[in-house]
Amino acid sequence: MLVRGVFERGRFLDLARNFVTFEGTREGVVKKVAGYHQFHAVRRTVAETVRASRAGGDRKVGVVWHTQGSGKSLTMVFYARKLVLEPAMENPTVVVLTDRNDLDDQLFGTFSRAQALLRQEPLQPADRADLRALLTTESGGVYFTTVQKFLPADGETQAALSTRRNIVVVADEAHRSQYGFKGRLDTATGKMVFGLAKHLRDALPNASYVGFTGTPIALDDKVTTQVFGGYVSVYDIRRAVDDRATVPIYYENRRRPPRPRRARASPHRRAV
Repeated sequence: MLVRGVFERGRFLDLARNFVTFEGTREGVVKKVAGYHQFHAVRRTVAETVRASRAGGDRKVGVVWHTQGSGKSLTMVFYARKLVLEPAMENPTVVVLTDRNDLDDQLFGTFSRAQALLRQEPLQPADRADLRALLTTESGGVYFTTVQKFLPADGETQAALSTRRNIVVVADEAHRSQYGFKGRLDTATGKMVFGLAKHLRDALPNASYVGFTGTPIALDDKVTTQVFGGYVSVYDIRRAVDDRATVPIYYENRRRPPRPRRARASPHRRAV
């Protein structure tokens, strides 16, 4: 497996060039190499990004369904690295999207430690104005933001910030905050209210979208694969446990079993 799989010439050179990063810790510098699920997921996702973003593409890259604890943050780093170097993307802009400030800071920290691999410094706009200024650039850039920054101000109509096709939005925890395209009527104001994802797509109408999540959902009006496309890579909890990447999860039924009922004597039965 090692010789024929990892050491195949093209695969090994790709692994050494694009899937190795270094991080500074209290103990010193740590070298991290992608696992097989990260390696194959990134290669497939880059190919799907090229397909989705070309003229006539559907702009839906797909869903990377990797269970919690399997290294999704580093998978995103390796994906951004490959995407930046992909000639067909023509120096793309990568927008890493979350819906919480703490997640935004966490991902930004992971990417910042991988500047050498990304060949550029990731940026984290402070507010809407800063974000809009960054997105009007002609090419390049790795930006971190929350989806809430795309919400227009009161009385403002969301205008397109960029119509480029080589913008890629990478949504972390993609099963959340990525719906509401149809909108609902606000009875108090008589106006239609749309979800944050609708404002995002109004701002970047030609961008392509890829979703990373450990828990995709399929509810009535919230289906992760309908928003981002089909599954590009699946690394579920069973495979993660088999690989010892995560610990097994056990379910314990804490409900007490019902007590057996005692048989009652029939009132019509005579004593013998």
